[in-house]
Amino acid sequence: MKTLAVVLGVLVVLGGGTVVLVNQFGGWNTLIGKAWAITYEVTTQPAAAAPVQVEFTENPDRNKKESPHVISKAAAAPFTSEVIINAGEKAEITATPGGDQVLTCRILLDGVKELASATAAPGQKVSCTTVTST
Repeated sequence: MKTLAVVLGVLVVLGGGTVVLVNQFGGWNTLIGKAWAITYEVTTQPAAAAPVQVEFTENPDRNKKESPHVISKAAAAPFTSEVIINAGEKAEITATPGGDQVLTCRILLDGVKELASATAAPGQKVSCTTVTST
């Protein structure tokens, strides 16, 4: 009986120490790298010969809890990019046309479920934003 009490006491101390240690490093989501696979899309009407200016957010490391970085580049339309966004962070894409095209943006979860979409007026910037769930 005494041995059982000692074993249970050791398990309680180890369990409590594990919880404290995990919380010290940001919790379970940080340690296991909870993140979302996001697909950004930008399309134009009519088709654009000139590139569009695109800015979007991404997390370079799914195992590191940090704010997403902003990537900016000129890209041919239609534009598609697959990125990782950590749980609870903002996924965002904006695009500026090189002419009077009508731009449409979409943010997809796992390349399928639409989380956000928008269409701008001719020649105007378009923006799509969503926050991933925790």
